[in-house]
Amino acid sequence: MIKYIIPLILVIFIGCESSDTSKPTYFGGKIINPKSRFVLLTDSYNFKDTIHLERDNTFLGSFENLREGLYIFEHGNEHQYVFIQPSDSILIRLNTWDFDESLVFSGDNAERNNLLIETFLQHEVDEKNINKFFHLPSKDFTYKIDSLIKTKTKILENYHRNTENPSEKYNSLIDIALNYPLYTSLEEYAIKSINKKEPEVFNESYYKYRENVQVDKDSLMFFGPYYRFVIEKIYNDLYQKNHLNKSENFTVDLLNSIDKNIQLEEVKNKLLYNTVVGHFLKEPNSEKKNEAFFTFFKLNTNNDHKKNVQRLINDLKLLPQGEELPSLKLIAADGGLVDIKDISKGKSTVVLFKNYKYASDDWVSSRFNYLIKNNPEVNFVLVNLCDTSRRYTKNIDVKYQYTLPEESATCEYSSSKFSRMILVDKNGIIKNGYTSLSSSNINQEISNLQKSK
Repeated sequence: MIKYIIPLILVIFIGCESSDTSKPTYFGGKIINPKSRFVLLTDSYNFKDTIHLERDNTFLGSFENLREGLYIFEHGNEHQYVFIQPSDSILIRLNTWDFDESLVFSGDNAERNNLLIETFLQHEVDEKNINKFFHLPSKDFTYKIDSLIKTKTKILENYHRNTENPSEKYNSLIDIALNYPLYTSLEEYAIKSINKKEPEVFNESYYKYRENVQVDKDSLMFFGPYYRFVIEKIYNDLYQKNHLNKSENFTVDLLNSIDKNIQLEEVKNKLLYNTVVGHFLKEPNSEKKNEAFFTFFKLNTNNDHKKNVQRLINDLKLLPQGEELPSLKLIAADGGLVDIKDISKGKSTVVLFKNYKYASDDWVSSRFNYLIKNNPEVNFVLVNLCDTSRRYTKNIDVKYQYTLPEESATCEYSSSKFSRMILVDKNGIIKNGYTSLSSSNINQEISNLQKSK
């Protein structure tokens, strides 16, 4: 436990005991090396409050009639969970340089929130070990998972033994935090088995752990351990069914399964949107994508989601296969104005249109640099889209990077904001007008590009 002096302002507000059950609920603390000047507290559904930092980087929020349950607090681009009961007075202390590892709770019922963060950190260790077990036969794999489940059971028993009047909601929550990641691994193992030369058939005894799970807690869909289990279970059920009876369109079946199994509209819409977009970006040239788009529009009720998927569909109509790459003015790293036709002339060329707000630099650079390394004879161009600051993508050599002149029509080629790749042969003819860094066969496509006459 990290010891520290609680700022005086927080002591004044929450340091005194009170028997008044109607007293406010307090959530505050101190942020070391803050990334912004506020902390956001939300339940992801009906409650959201912004708490501003003082000059000494402390903060304190006071709330009337706050409901018992799990909340998210966000700072900068990071977040963590906190369980709050009415009239609680909870303090946190964390250093943004080591967000999760430095987080410590104090105040009312601090031990339960410290157990929650300890469980989260331990899962990261467990996950690394479990990844080493996926090659094992199912009997050996389940033995490893069962051993971890027994360890988690002892932690639960110890908490119950040392806690007076434990909250039923928290009991359910900590059980999910401890065990559902292990159940998720069992679902993942079953999915991975399908791709083996001799797929296993899993009987009811393998899925015995499902007797202990609840998949009707839509209010917890923002809680990572619960969300990941529900999604993996939906995928696994569909994969097992598809293995026995081949589906004509797996994405359509998955969208329908999400619609059937998720009741909360907001959560359902997010999953439908993420699924149809994610599957498209992985298989952008699938002949069955239009059926998936149609199913999405039928099931999703969020107009913003629908509009952006429609933009994606509109993007597909631009720069079609077989046409000549049009003239596009770009700004090179040295400030010079160049035409993409001159850059690609006589060379097999891969063009990536990237909007930095919708694709992280770390992910793009890892994929882009991998493709460059594997295809040294191909010309690579990264166009940083529609940002007046002319921002470059980190960790990629600027010799590959370009920005756009003001009011460039090039932004229209990615109106949906998703990163878009175009493959052009040495004659300047578009061979693929829309693919992505996520595409399952992108490296092979680029390799084949060099074989074009």
